[in-house]
Amino acid sequence: MSYCDIIDKLDIFLITYNRCEELNDTLSELLSEKSPIKNFPIKIIDNNSTDDTYKVVQKFMQMHKNISYEKNRHNIGGNANIMNAFYQAKKEYVWVLADNDHYCWDSWHEVEKAIEEKQDAIMVSTYNCPQLSIAQCFYQSTFLPGVIYKTEHINDEVMTNMAFNISNIFPHTALFAYLVNNNKNIYLVQNGIVEIGDNKDKKTGIQDFTRGYKKDELHPLMKNMTWSAGYANTVYMIQNKKLRSTIISEKMFSPNLYSADFLESKDQNESAKNLTTYNIACIFAVLSPLFRIRFIINLILYFTLYRIIYIYSVTPRPARGSKKIQKKWRIRLFRKITLSIKKEQPIKKYDSKMYCPILNNFETH
Repeated sequence: MSYCDIIDKLDIFLITYNRCEELNDTLSELLSEKSPIKNFPIKIIDNNSTDDTYKVVQKFMQMHKNISYEKNRHNIGGNANIMNAFYQAKKEYVWVLADNDHYCWDSWHEVEKAIEEKQDAIMVSTYNCPQLSIAQCFYQSTFLPGVIYKTEHINDEVMTNMAFNISNIFPHTALFAYLVNNNKNIYLVQNGIVEIGDNKDKKTGIQDFTRGYKKDELHPLMKNMTWSAGYANTVYMIQNKKLRSTIISEKMFSPNLYSADFLESKDQNESAKNLTTYNIACIFAVLSPLFRIRFIINLILYFTLYRIIYIYSVTPRPARGSKKIQKKWRIRLFRKITLSIKKEQPIKKYDSKMYCPILNNFETH
């Protein structure tokens, strides 16, 4: 099957807001001569940008007749705009892109094959090594352009869960949770097609989930929502409790939510000032009884003993195909002095039958 065969089967949307420079680079990649989707209809949904976004789009529309443009009357929020794209999907498959990522098309033939085989979803980003376990796979599904979905799974319940999950940052992961809960097939490409871009705010250096708003006028729960609390609420959509616990306790690729580690990452908009009662409750609710006890103990220690000395481990992402990982243990004294100890150890692979049959349905080539 070639692009000529799937051009009528794949809806492509690109959501954007006030990133005209990044959008220009992204469209250049998507519409380059090397791009297999350069002739596919691509609909840009502008979330009421106030910069030169339309000028950039207009430039490309003059050169490429397959580009269409829609501008929202209001900034409805990036997460609501994600749901807007899925709501408009009509073809057999849908791929929702962002305005600041990069692409390598070497594995595109696998996408064509997966669509021909009518896979339920195609994971086209592999930066989190999702082949290792369902925990890594679910965590990576939070990356919006990382999955192409079969639209027949976008039903009333999925759309309602998406709407609810807008406030939890990851509306699209409601669809992936549906696939997990219903043991659907997921095709995992050999080499990632989408490379995640920089989502940090240029001024603050952290991810901002409420770009373009007057923060003082936002609902406090929305304004203070952190990555970890939103992710915890998202994992709550996994119906199997054992599987949910497996996902939430994975140290390598998801926030270690039962520890104090997630408070240390400024990149994920996590800090003690965001540790509201609501955010604590969100994380606490999704944990198993044992992890709830550990969470409470670590929370108390974070504001007492851990301010003097804090020992914790860091497990970086391994290179794809690697059999070993360099684990680090760190000792932080008085929140300023940090000592590190490194050690190589084998990567632990999970028995998928113990956790979720969905891994047995992975198609990898």
